[in-house]
Amino acid sequence: MKALIVEKEKIKHNIEKIRERAENAQIIAVLKGNGYGLGLCELAETVRDAGISSFAVTEPEDALKLRNAGFADEEILVLRSTALDEDINLVIEACATATVGSYDAAVALNGLAEKQGLVIDAHLELDTGMGRFGFLISEMDRILSVYKYMSNINITGLYTHLSCAFANKKMTEMQIAKLQKTAERIKEEGLNPGTLHALNSAALFKQTGLTKLDAVRVGSAITGRVPAKCNHELKRTGYLSCPICEIRWLPAKHSIGYGAAYVTKKPTKIAVIPLGYSDGFALEKTRDIYRFRDMLRYMLAELKKWTGTGRIYVSLNGRRARVLGHVGMGHTIIDVTNIECKTGDIVSFDVSPLYVGAQVPRSYV
Repeated sequence: MKALIVEKEKIKHNIEKIRERAENAQIIAVLKGNGYGLGLCELAETVRDAGISSFAVTEPEDALKLRNAGFADEEILVLRSTALDEDINLVIEACATATVGSYDAAVALNGLAEKQGLVIDAHLELDTGMGRFGFLISEMDRILSVYKYMSNINITGLYTHLSCAFANKKMTEMQIAKLQKTAERIKEEGLNPGTLHALNSAALFKQTGLTKLDAVRVGSAITGRVPAKCNHELKRTGYLSCPICEIRWLPAKHSIGYGAAYVTKKPTKIAVIPLGYSDGFALEKTRDIYRFRDMLRYMLAELKKWTGTGRIYVSLNGRRARVLGHVGMGHTIIDVTNIECKTGDIVSFDVSPLYVGAQVPRSYV
């Protein structure tokens, strides 16, 4: 049976490395995207066992799922600012900490909380360069009004999202400075901005000398898949596992896969694995930025593949096996001419867990 294998020891190792980097800052485990593909509740349990009790999600439904799964005492921060009643009601039902990133979101949250006779904890978000959610720095009057006049909202934190921590330290420092300046302005009014946090996984491991503030938010670092080239000492976890369903010989000059993209040069022993791109293998994020430097990077990547260094390999019985032809929706063909193997032997596929379909079970080992 196919499965996404997740090694607990690697997650615990990564959390220890995160603790070393975070120093005295609180660690908020970001579990968005179904726990970065590793399974929301399964990853939350493993993280909790490692001593982390603060979570963050983007979907209000995920906060409720965690509560219903028995995570009763953990703080759960919903990272999406919203003025939608249905979303806010889910945050309230989950006893989660809301994010307030606009005046409209604050009014909506305060109004629903007042109707229910509640005071809701919330973190206020600043937009310092992401251009997604958050108050602009110039909206100081509106920011202060949330603290002063929204009596059914208890602001317990102030944060921002870093847009270029994986590549641009100067912009990252600028964003953090804006957050700190806003916090000082709030304090000047005799108000408490609450817990300050900005650093994500890339900032924590790629950049040096950045202030940790009161807390750090890490997600990809827990999985060992930080989107930044650096010596982070993290261990990648999460790989697809599936048994061989058939082995056969093909003659020379025989095509393989859709489009006859690969033709054998000699008699070749192949193995068929019932796993393909519908399961998350050989997928990549769609290219959506077309600046000159991005186009150049894309072309270099394609040239690398064309010269052969971009070939795809899987692991079988301790050996690397090359993928032949196009990866199909539900099948992958590999060359096992020089590998001792039999039907039922397990093949391991290196994938991003985020791409692995929900139909594939997560197996924690």
